[in-house]
Amino acid sequence: MRKFSLLLAAVVISAVSFAQDIHYSQFYASPLTLNPALTGLNECNYRVGAMYRNQWSSVSDDPYQTPSISFDINNVLQRVIKKGTLSAGALILNDKAGAGDLSNLTIQGSAAYQFAVTSNRKLNLSLGIQFGYTQKKIDFSKLTFEEQFNGEDFDPTLSNQEAFDDKFGYVDLNAGAYLSYAASKNADIFLGGAAFHLLSPKEKFLNSGPDNKLDMRIVGHGGVRLGLTDKLDLIPQLLFMTQAKAQEINVGAMVSYSINSDVKIFGGAWYRLNDAVIPMIGIDYKHVRFGFSYDVNTSSLNEASNGNGGFELSLGYTGCLGGFVLDKPIFFCPRY
Repeated sequence: MRKFSLLLAAVVISAVSFAQDIHYSQFYASPLTLNPALTGLNECNYRVGAMYRNQWSSVSDDPYQTPSISFDINNVLQRVIKKGTLSAGALILNDKAGAGDLSNLTIQGSAAYQFAVTSNRKLNLSLGIQFGYTQKKIDFSKLTFEEQFNGEDFDPTLSNQEAFDDKFGYVDLNAGAYLSYAASKNADIFLGGAAFHLLSPKEKFLNSGPDNKLDMRIVGHGGVRLGLTDKLDLIPQLLFMTQAKAQEINVGAMVSYSINSDVKIFGGAWYRLNDAVIPMIGIDYKHVRFGFSYDVNTSSLNEASNGNGGFELSLGYTGCLGGFVLDKPIFFCPRY
């Protein structure tokens, strides 16, 4: 029984820590977690974003919570960079999950170089890189082990007799590319790809046994903006991610409507294959954007969740330095 408990704890901890690559349903509202090449691509000069995701509160007393904040800016070193645009960004996220407060604190910096591929500036390319540090931590005092039971009573003063480290950290490296094509006044096509964990960092809570390498995660995303009228846009999009033997596919579409020059409302729905339906609504007011989405679970887990999944909030601000645009954006940048 002791060996089984140890094996089960090791498997659960290893599996959960491996699965800690965060994902947002509103993935385009969090560009720096989607693709480093999206750094600096906004409608003006700089962008500040905040995300919060709460998942499985209907299933567990210790739901997954994923807050993050980000900042990115374009036209960095504009006097030095004569051709194209250099952008820089920073991201902080702190994912927490489960009864043991398994946490993932990640701090990353990113840089991207954007330039026009064609002389008419219709086809544009962005290349990005992201470098950072991740610390994963677990609170073993909040977990129970067989050795801590005295008969039928649990005694937290007893040793769990397991050889664990409660935290570890690693350096990480990600890279990506993003291509945007202005097909016409009413149509933009965009396509991106990224590779995360290029250094294959090691993850390990156990003091013994083999090291667990974090496999590379491959991301592909794309879509098209279709201007149906002067005020109405339709934006279908696709997201594909794969890591080791796991994969995720999101497909859906957003519709945005400009009420006036200051206010835009948008909404739509996504389907994460074999997992959830995700309705979403939001509003743009001048430079501020707010979005709300909710995952409705459709997988076999819905017997326990009753269809409940998790909610997600996004908040962003896009601004211009000194009230003017340093360089007119050449990329179409989906904001939601």
